[in-house]
Amino acid sequence: MSSTTTEQKFVKTDLKISSKTPGWNLDAWKYLPTIAGSQPKDLPVIVMAHGFSANKLMSLADYAEEFASLGYGVIVFDYRRWGTSDGKPRNVVNVSDQLEDYRTVIKFARQQPEFDPQRVVIWGTSFAGGHVVTLASEQELNLKAAIAQCPFLGQDSTPPLSWGVLRTVLKGVADVLKRAVGLGPIYVPAAAHPGRVGVMTTPDSYDGIHAIVKQKGQYPNEAGCSRHVNASSIFAFQYYNPNATGAKIACPVKVLGPKEDVLCPHDRKKQLARMSSQVELYEVPGGHFDLYPGTPNYPESLAAMKEFLLKRVPPT
Repeated sequence: MSSTTTEQKFVKTDLKISSKTPGWNLDAWKYLPTIAGSQPKDLPVIVMAHGFSANKLMSLADYAEEFASLGYGVIVFDYRRWGTSDGKPRNVVNVSDQLEDYRTVIKFARQQPEFDPQRVVIWGTSFAGGHVVTLASEQELNLKAAIAQCPFLGQDSTPPLSWGVLRTVLKGVADVLKRAVGLGPIYVPAAAHPGRVGVMTTPDSYDGIHAIVKQKGQYPNEAGCSRHVNASSIFAFQYYNPNATGAKIACPVKVLGPKEDVLCPHDRKKQLARMSSQVELYEVPGGHFDLYPGTPNYPESLAAMKEFLLKRVPPT
């Protein structure tokens, strides 16, 4: 299925991309800029995915439409087990699989006649911003550039102990043991208010992530819906450290960093910028969720991304 905007700036098409798991497809959108009188070809292409527990319906179209209107091809996808992509059990976080899904879509993009295989850009936000930094250090991917918005780059310290954190950790341990014997996951809310059971429990997490939900039902994390993310995903924040490969970054990386970010500590972003001359840190006011579409800082952060793209990977 395809559609063209009334302004005729881009065409959006639904895609199914074969994943590394036989029979499981990644659900994706492809955006192509409308070029009068010609078929788009040799376009730079931006590969995009969302962050922890989120899916492409949650505001990613806003970014893709902006980039396509500038003259870029864009592919937006959901990871295996998430959103409208295939895979079971559902809503299970697997960092290795998510990184592999990025590589799969990058390879797919390079095989499409509309795109220039030498001008592939990757984009990620929050947890996926960490994926972008990790992948940017893989020289064999030969990426042209990358954008990491409010990225998770590792934790500075263990979260303060509370009854909610303790209960979540215990559920996480039980989830590991249950799945080790072949049983289904134990689920907890991905976002919860401080002190409650959940993975993201900073003061702005619950309201912040729901602010980027366009329609009810796109993010099943409401009260009474505990089946949202596997409980052991809480350990991903402890053991995933994208900054570990920061010194090996092999392409220009634009990092958008909210200075009051407590979910993905801002100090880690500054550390990354010190580790590699390839990293351009752009600081914006506010917290983790204060630069998404509909927030006061969105226009400024979007303008910084566009400037970076036009400088590093011009569309013509």
